[in-house]
Amino acid sequence: MKPRRAVFFAFLLLIVPATPLFAAPSPVLAQLLKDYDEANLRLHPSTALWRGDTRYLDRYEDDLTAAYLVDARKNNADFKTRLNAIKRATLDAEDQLSYDIFAWQLDDDARLLAPGIAEHFQMLPIDQFNGAQVRFPTEMEWRGKFPFRTAADYEKAAYRMKGFAHWIDTAIARMREGMAEGITQPRVIVERMIPQAEEQANETVEGSVFYAAIRNMPANITGETRTRLANEYRDVIAGAVIPAYRRLAIFLKTEYLPKARTSAGLSQMPGGKEMYLALVRHHTTLTRTPEEIHALGLADVARIRGEMERVKTETGFKGTLAQFADYLRHDPRFKFQNRDAMMAAYQDVKVRIAKGLPRLFGHLPKAPYEIAFFQPFVAPTQAAADYEQPSADGARVAVFHINAYDLPSRPTYTTEALSLHESMPGHHLQLALQQENTALPDFRRFDGPNAFVEGWGLYAESLGRELGLYTDPYQYFGMLSFDAWRACRLVVDTGMHWQGWSEDQAITYMLNNTALTRTDIVAEVERYIAYPAQALAYKSGQIAFLALRKKAEQALGKDFDIRAFHDALLAEGAMPLTIENARMDMWIAAQQNAHERPN
Repeated sequence: MKPRRAVFFAFLLLIVPATPLFAAPSPVLAQLLKDYDEANLRLHPSTALWRGDTRYLDRYEDDLTAAYLVDARKNNADFKTRLNAIKRATLDAEDQLSYDIFAWQLDDDARLLAPGIAEHFQMLPIDQFNGAQVRFPTEMEWRGKFPFRTAADYEKAAYRMKGFAHWIDTAIARMREGMAEGITQPRVIVERMIPQAEEQANETVEGSVFYAAIRNMPANITGETRTRLANEYRDVIAGAVIPAYRRLAIFLKTEYLPKARTSAGLSQMPGGKEMYLALVRHHTTLTRTPEEIHALGLADVARIRGEMERVKTETGFKGTLAQFADYLRHDPRFKFQNRDAMMAAYQDVKVRIAKGLPRLFGHLPKAPYEIAFFQPFVAPTQAAADYEQPSADGARVAVFHINAYDLPSRPTYTTEALSLHESMPGHHLQLALQQENTALPDFRRFDGPNAFVEGWGLYAESLGRELGLYTDPYQYFGMLSFDAWRACRLVVDTGMHWQGWSEDQAITYMLNNTALTRTDIVAEVERYIAYPAQALAYKSGQIAFLALRKKAEQALGKDFDIRAFHDALLAEGAMPLTIENARMDMWIAAQQNAHERPN
């Protein structure tokens, strides 16, 4: 394969260049991007660790303090100044792309760090879906499977656990400030967090996930050192971590829950509308208003319902669409008999997808992925599935998690759509390829907007028939139900956070417009409440990718190559949709010019 720069530059030469033909890569920009990434890793040690970078292993985040905001805002202003000092027109095409993505990133960071907005986010530090009280145990559970390699790393990780306990106390302090200002999580979110905290608070030291790395300590750590580390972990877990969870559980139950708001949406509390607008821009990378997004969702739900009606008729079902959805939710033929049957079904889909991938993609990731169940301490509040990408150092494999909690509520007819989204050719293909592309600046290699990442996952669901899937009309209906689910997100997320909908209104709307089970819908709606605007990313990206494909097919006609299109779409990693649209317009023009030239 040609070097990435060569491929990108080659197709740009086929059109009128916007930059000097022989511009060289900019060492000044490269250093700026490296400095930005380093500054963010120092402020967010968990991000570094998730990549496999252990330089900040002895630290936990300190992102709930006023000092953190001072540092973050200063970094943002300094990097903007440095970027503005670089003349974009002098850069080569690849560096112009990085310049544009970085400029967007800095503007986005500035919106989220704006005075008033950032402080209010600090007053909402945890939720049941993505809060540190569940993320950190998940990280430590991973350390049972992929333990540290040296005694020094174990010692640093013990300090990190102490830092986490301190973070919990800081989070409690911020939440008390929020209570005084009327800025709290909704009651339903608090009710979900209390058992999460209590589960860790009531665990024994040796049974705790925080002790997992000690249970699986590598054989090269021996003797007195091994004993000392085990004792140190017991002391930290018993003396810092478990007491911090106890304090959190007591605070949530006795102080916070009585003060928690009864409304579901951000707009129902002080400063909430400004917070939501910033999050909408962050997660969609577009300038659509909440009203526009709501209307788009209503129209898309109506479109998908028409196709669902057609497939319902194809199956021979005689009742209404609502009755068909109820039939799918409750008929035993669409339920897994046990966890083993569920795992076997997903493993079978994995094999069938792999056979079809070469028809649609020229480049596939080297990293494998495995399928695993969610851990019991997170499963009740998690969605039907998710994906965890591998670490860059290869120490942690990629995992497609599936949810067996309340197994009768997990339908058999969505295995194909879920697999396509979370594993291949969805998140695993896109994110692993991006991470394996070491020519990308690290801020692009390891990160990217939700609209691109989740939009690609949803677009991947539409590729099932081209990959040899969706031959069963029920599986195809499952995909349509998932598509309607994501369209419903546009409606219910804006409905709750902008228009004042209640949780019950959102649940009812989704029950009426998808075939998801009530268990899934309740978990999803509570996720939207806890994670405002994130749910808008999926359809924003999918719509953009489908539009780009249609444009390419129409422009290139018989010369359209789906493998080349997909490879080009993913070649530069995730980026804001406006920038990706412009980049792919250039690719389409280059392909047209290439095919019009005589041999």
